[in-house]
Amino acid sequence: MRKLRLPDRTGEMPKLNHTDIRLIDDLGMDKIQYQAKKIVSGKLTKPKADPKIPAAGNPVYKGMHACRATSRKELKIAHGIPAEKELSNTNLESVVNLLSRWIAREYNFYREENSKQKDLEDFS
Repeated sequence: MRKLRLPDRTGEMPKLNHTDIRLIDDLGMDKIQYQAKKIVSGKLTKPKADPKIPAAGNPVYKGMHACRATSRKELKIAHGIPAEKELSNTNLESVVNLLSRWIAREYNFYREENSKQKDLEDFS
């Protein structure tokens, strides 16, 4: 499996919100990864797959936007995955792994940032 590069954290990139964090806490990372595999295989496996990805509703979708994995064209440009043939199982696993790593990283950043906010409230 090829390890795809995580995008940098910039101000305009999608971030997880409280609802996403609650969903991850409720479902657990295993179920989120399962959802990611279903979404990626349903939307991106075939060369002419539907590239329309909703902007909200699940952390997987935010990850797809942040990691430039919303369409086969984007996968080719950002990650060098050929767009003209079906997504192989290895490439599918690479994309799911990328999304899982992004979600885990953003989850940890969210938790860290919120714990700092709570610490600051102690001084008010």
